[in-house]
Amino acid sequence: MSKEKAETNGDCAAVIEQTNEKRIGCTHYKRRAKFVTPCCNKFYMCRYCHDEKEQHYFNRKSVTELICTECDTRQKVQAECENCGVRFGKYTCLICNLFDDEDKRQYHCEGCGICRVGGRDRFFHCERCNMCLPVQLQRDGHRCVENVSRSNCPVCLEDIHTSRIPCHIPDCGHLLHRPCFEQLLHSGHYACPTCQTSMIDMSNLWTYLDSEVAATPMPPEYADYKATILCKDCHKLSTVKFHVVGLKCQHCGAYNTCQTNGFHKESGSSETAEPSASSTSTAPATPPASAASSAAASGSSSSSSSDCSLPRASPLDEPPQA
Repeated sequence: MSKEKAETNGDCAAVIEQTNEKRIGCTHYKRRAKFVTPCCNKFYMCRYCHDEKEQHYFNRKSVTELICTECDTRQKVQAECENCGVRFGKYTCLICNLFDDEDKRQYHCEGCGICRVGGRDRFFHCERCNMCLPVQLQRDGHRCVENVSRSNCPVCLEDIHTSRIPCHIPDCGHLLHRPCFEQLLHSGHYACPTCQTSMIDMSNLWTYLDSEVAATPMPPEYADYKATILCKDCHKLSTVKFHVVGLKCQHCGAYNTCQTNGFHKESGSSETAEPSASSTSTAPATPPASAASSAAASGSSSSSSSDCSLPRASPLDEPPQA
């Protein structure tokens, strides 16, 4: 008797679990409908569930039919079930075929052509960048890069425009996923992977390298050598004294530089040092890894933790796709 009762309880639990599964949707979205995917004619809660199990990708805008999870009625795409009247999602966009019961402050951007999260009042659409940006950048100004979000993340090579992962916007305007950006910082890489411009405030590191240069005099035979450099931050040329620690830009004070034509004696002699190459060479003059890691570890004179002293970037990100 107890065995039959246990089996009955087990069946009831399975029914309750199945009912709850119907109501809550999937791990990606909380909704009350399944898509009928036109590419393979199968039923999936969302495009991510489809892409995880199939060998091809699915565009949710191509969906023309769905199935209500409350009454299992197959019908055309609409906001409410034509049979039981249940609403498929508290947020509904019939342009993107998006249904979601979770409040993520979703909104549809006509310029981007997709739904985004975070609230329409917090973002504006830049026509030249062709993407949504925080309103603070509209007030403070930003560097426009045409159709910048239509390219892939330079770190993970995944799509940016339709990604659900927030994207960091450095001053140079090139986008990369927020987790990829943080991974670069923790790995000691502070330059944009696309243009090599510094992505964060590097003034602490430049000050540290100034002290390293002052404390490390060059040997007498190299004391009079100079090098022509190109700064990757201000994009200006300058001629500076050669030093093994780094070559400092005379315009902005950055060490994010590279040599353009080797180095030569300050006296005007035509003699050129052995390591120099032709005028088209670009020998890197960025700080040595040891110096960069030491600066990141010290940060400020009162800090002893490398994580605490790691330079912080602006928290302003591109809104992810809903």
